[in-house]
Amino acid sequence: MLAKNFRVIALVVGLMLIFVAFASAQDVNYKLHAGLLYHFTKHIEWPMSKQSGDFVIGVLGNANLTEAVEEMSKSRMVGSQKIIVVQVKTADDANRCHIIYVQRFQSTQFNAVYPKAKSGHALLITESEEGGKRGAGINFITIDEKLKFELNKSAIEDAGLKVSNELVKLAIPVG
Repeated sequence: MLAKNFRVIALVVGLMLIFVAFASAQDVNYKLHAGLLYHFTKHIEWPMSKQSGDFVIGVLGNANLTEAVEEMSKSRMVGSQKIIVVQVKTADDANRCHIIYVQRFQSTQFNAVYPKAKSGHALLITESEEGGKRGAGINFITIDEKLKFELNKSAIEDAGLKVSNELVKLAIPVG
């Protein structure tokens, strides 16, 4: 009886440790994603109409991702534009964004956000299977436990944006 209880307790503790490790890994990924978002701003050129005022990054996702992007943006600027982060709740919220990040569990909202991003000259970033092929400019993927990104150059250009050759070379081309 004692051995059985010990096994149950060990199993529960083991599962808790796995959960904590998984949660920590997710936080690291959010920070990495946020850092890459900022890196992308150095390699994308927005039209003149989007080069004044605040640089708006819209997040359609959970609070952990939003917090990581907010932390990244505290001391950085895009050119002369201050970065602000907004939570995107509806497609209409996407109108003023320069970048719209659609997190994996929100991918059902992609069809509503996509036309707003395209007409509003926003870089649409996803982390879903087939995101780049569906029209996102950049789509995060994991290959061999390493974060990579797909780039759909025609989707970026269709949104009125220009992408540097350096960024194209670093990406997995799709589209």
